Amino acid sequence: MCLVLLLAATACTAKHTSAPDAGTSGSVRERNVAFTTSDGVHLTGRLFGSSKVGITLAHMYPADATSWYPVARKLASAGYMALAFNFRGFGDSQGPKIIPKAPIDVGAARDYLRRAGARDVVFVGASMGGTASLVAAQSDDPVAVVSVSAPLRFEGLDAVPSTTSIQRPVLLMAAKDDPSGAFDALEQFARDLPDPVTKVYAGDAHGTNLLSARPGAVDEIIAFLRRWAPIDPGTVKP
Repeated sequence: MCLVLLLAATACTAKHTSAPDAGTSGSVRERNVAFTTSDGVHLTGRLFGSSKVGITLAHMYPADATSWYPVARKLASAGYMALAFNFRGFGDSQGPKIIPKAPIDVGAARDYLRRAGARDVVFVGASMGGTASLVAAQSDDPVAVVSVSAPLRFEGLDAVPSTTSIQRPVLLMAAKDDPSGAFDALEQFARDLPDPVTKVYAGDAHGTNLLSARPGAVDEIIAFLRRWAPIDPGTVKP
């Protein structure tokens, strides 16, 4: 396990606004999309870029997909196809909020990316979305997982039993003083997972707010993707 403490982070609250239905942000093409889960729930999201490697971006509670838009644009600019989606009952996705079914929604986002042309898919999630991504990784087998400030358990979601079954590369990120206990969760995940990469930041920022407070953290995610989910599969490093 590689444990890194990155200093001088402070908490901040990120503000996000909805983007138009379709268009470009700089050189990145983005558009609103919709898809259906395996149990028949209509979900919505926004797709950024086009690539053979797709990234599911699962949001934290009580946010929605818009919390991932700034990161999604950076990922798309780096050559990836990113899908920031709304869990059921969030944003304009249908259905009630049923948190234990969030891993089903992650799987539906993965399926959409594959239909959109992705050869490989990485699960990325913040807080609740990180927990859901880890649970989904147990059965849906992404090429890698990134979890930001994920709790061990949340509203019926329990990632602890899943971690011993995940054999893919995992990047765990959290702030040392996160009042939600995300750092303690990171330490347990790090013990249970085979050989995760861990990035620990000073301060108390949580989830996508951590990524807003420390833009360098997004670069860490991209570096992890470059290693384990490169656009050119011949460049994977052992």
